[in-house]
Amino acid sequence: MRIPFVPNNVMVHRDRFDFIQQYRGGGFMLIAGSIYWLLAFVLTYVLDETLLTKVYIWGGLLVPIIGSLFYKLLKMKANPSQYTSLVGFASAITVCCFPVLLLVNQLDSTKILPILCIINATHLIILCWVHLEYLYFIMVMVGVCLSMAFIYSIPSVYVHFICLIWGLISLIFGVIIHINSKIPLKGYDYQIIDEKVYGI
Repeated sequence: MRIPFVPNNVMVHRDRFDFIQQYRGGGFMLIAGSIYWLLAFVLTYVLDETLLTKVYIWGGLLVPIIGSLFYKLLKMKANPSQYTSLVGFASAITVCCFPVLLLVNQLDSTKILPILCIINATHLIILCWVHLEYLYFIMVMVGVCLSMAFIYSIPSVYVHFICLIWGLISLIFGVIIHINSKIPLKGYDYQIIDEKVYGI
C-alpha cells in the first residue's frame, strides 16, 4: 500500500527495489512474529506465572529463527544488500529494550505484554520506510493504541488477550504484505535508478 505522504512518482535505487522484491516486503517475518504472540497466548493457560513471564520476555528471540525457517521453506533468495543490515538493526531495537522489560517485570509484571507490544510495533516504522509499505505504519498505530488500551483501560486479568489480538494482526498483515509484494511497490509510479556509485 502506497504511503500517502510520499510522492507517487518515487525514484528507487535498484538494490532497494531488489531487496523489496526478493524479501517480499518482509511479510514472512511478520508471520514469524505472529507465531510467537499466538504461542504466548496459548501458553498462558499452560505455564505458571513465573515461567510464563520468562517466555514473554525471552521467547521473542525465537522469531529470527522462525523467520529464517520460513525464508527457506518459501524458497526465497536474495542478493546481498545494505538494507538487510538496516532491517537487522531495526530488529535489534527489541533486543536492546530487554532491560526495560526486566524493569517493568519488577514494577508490574501485568504490563510486560503491552510494553513489549509497543516495542515490537515501534521497530516497524523503519520497515515502513525501507519497503515503502504503508501497512507497517498502520500496524505501528494499531499496536500503540492497543497497548495503551491494555495499560490504562482493560483490566489486567485480560492482558494476555493482547497476544491473541496482536498475533492475529501480525499474521493477517504479514500475509497481505507477502501477497501484495509479489508485484513490488503497488500504487507507486516508480522509477528505478540503476546508477552505480564507486568509492574513492
